[in-house]
Amino acid sequence: MRLRGGNVLSSYDRRRFNEIVSGLLAEDPSFATRQHTERELPSRPFVALLLWMSMPLLMALGGWTGFLIAMVAGVYGVRLWFRGAGAHRERPVPRHDE
Repeated sequence: MRLRGGNVLSSYDRRRFNEIVSGLLAEDPSFATRQHTERELPSRPFVALLLWMSMPLLMALGGWTGFLIAMVAGVYGVRLWFRGAGAHRERPVPRHDE
């Protein structure tokens, strides 16, 4: 997956960055493992349900401020629900090609 916006770094900066990454990988091989492990995120419908269940509590305890926060939580819950469980963004894979 390519990031939008083209090349942000100059060729010198990319080369220097790749040298730094190569040095880190040589010094600490577990660095790559720690950086590339995918953490397990809760499914979006589960988070949406938690947001919806928090709405009455927010409204009861928070007054008008709680009502506004509950509305934001509800709208975000709807957004998460319709995006579904399989719509997690993929992390961009770093390129080491110089």
